[in-house]
Amino acid sequence: MSDSIYQLPIIQTLEPSSAEELAAHVKQGFEQAMAMYPLGGQTSLHYGLAPQTEGWGISTAGVSQIVDFPVKDLTITVGTGITMGFLKQTLANEGLMLPLDVPQQESATLGGVIATNTNGPRRFGLGTVRDYVIGIEAVNGKGQLFHGGGRVVKNVAGYDFCKLLTGSMGTLGVITQATVKLKPIPESASTVVVALDDSDIADGCISMLLESPTVPIAVELLAGEAWSELTGVSRSKLILAIQLAGTEVEVAWSRERLIGDLKRKGAPGALILDGESHTRLWNSIQEFPAGARELTIQVKTVSSGTLPVIEKCLQVDPTCTIQSDAGNGIVTIGFAEVPAGGVAGIAITELGPVASNFHGHVETLGCSNPEELTMGTMWGQLSGPQWLHNRIREQFDPLGLLNPGRFVYS
Repeated sequence: MSDSIYQLPIIQTLEPSSAEELAAHVKQGFEQAMAMYPLGGQTSLHYGLAPQTEGWGISTAGVSQIVDFPVKDLTITVGTGITMGFLKQTLANEGLMLPLDVPQQESATLGGVIATNTNGPRRFGLGTVRDYVIGIEAVNGKGQLFHGGGRVVKNVAGYDFCKLLTGSMGTLGVITQATVKLKPIPESASTVVVALDDSDIADGCISMLLESPTVPIAVELLAGEAWSELTGVSRSKLILAIQLAGTEVEVAWSRERLIGDLKRKGAPGALILDGESHTRLWNSIQEFPAGARELTIQVKTVSSGTLPVIEKCLQVDPTCTIQSDAGNGIVTIGFAEVPAGGVAGIAITELGPVASNFHGHVETLGCSNPEELTMGTMWGQLSGPQWLHNRIREQFDPLGLLNPGRFVYS
């Protein structure tokens, strides 16, 4: 699905070369009561309500420098206009990684990843954006630079701006710099895949994996014909894919133990994917949420809610394609066509009650007709009261100029 249908109502794009220059632009916009849209790699324009107010685009492309990279400390401080692809290669040169599995990483920027709280399949074993950002700099809606956290891992002083800005959709500030924790690239990685035709067996396997001594870093439950070709598993209702990483000895032991555990749970016939097949599968899983389709829905719930959500989706549309981080309860569903009843029918009527039963909510990641989205179909049931969301935003952006109309604020 092309981002062309999500073009923002921008009358001019400003391209500052420093955080201070960016702050000056935002201050000018504040004085003129001008709407402002932070721009990174523009890979997530489809995420959020369609904007209505004309304004300026504020690009972060000019704040993409590496500020500090103390390799031995396992941290890096960078301007947030840096692309995830460039950051990945820079870290890989030192044997390090930031394991966030971001779609379209050659264009997606670190600032955009933080603002949208974009995480991938390895969140199960390695954590999320909020676990890695330990220092942050941003410009609020009045054009004031502010900072939170620091450049060392053990830093707990002050208000936690790092977590507050993560997932804020650029509405609390334009993020200009971040310090993130890093991990060494594991010596070896491998995947175990197995067909699951029975929901009870699938449930038992996932429960087992949550406490498994094999310590997987990703647990995926997949549905749809496309996954059969990628995994080599003959067509089945569901495919379980488990990623293991560590030393070669650890991975070899984990594979053997895991295959035996799956067989005892009623899931024999597991296959091992290494090398190119392993990489191809996880790249496809990583890119799935950004795929071109009419409608992409994501249900964020708890692990025990994964199967009920999948079952409901397959009832609504047996041809839909599903990628779920089963260990975390994050289910992403791709529909080639919008189901009968429209977006509201699937997001609110069908999936909303299931998500609520498992302490979750429904979001729309992408829709072929974004103008039809409402607060309810876009963001589902809010986790906090509306007045609290509004009060927080007023502290950072009193005129509501940053990304107006796109996020949860009334």
